Amino acid sequence: MAEQEKSTPAVKKQTDKPAKAKKPSFFARIGNWFHELKAEIKKIVWPTRKQTVNNTLVVLACCLVLGVFIWVLDAIFGFGFQTLVGFFAA
Repeated sequence: MAEQEKSTPAVKKQTDKPAKAKKPSFFARIGNWFHELKAEIKKIVWPTRKQTVNNTLVVLACCLVLGVFIWVLDAIFGFGFQTLVGFFAA
């Protein structure tokens, strides 16, 4: 069998580079950043005063409970340590 040669057109390499988009100036980029920042801040759903007060009270209550818990553990371990030191020192 004879092999058939397929003719393919030569691929032309592009030597012409597309024109680069000109980079905005430094101050234009800063202005754009502030513009986008303002748009993002408008999207924020801020909590109501009631939600803020409620969340604050929950955080304070948790801090108080945790503080009392740590204080009690400290007192127990301190008493145990003092007892052990007194037992072995005497």
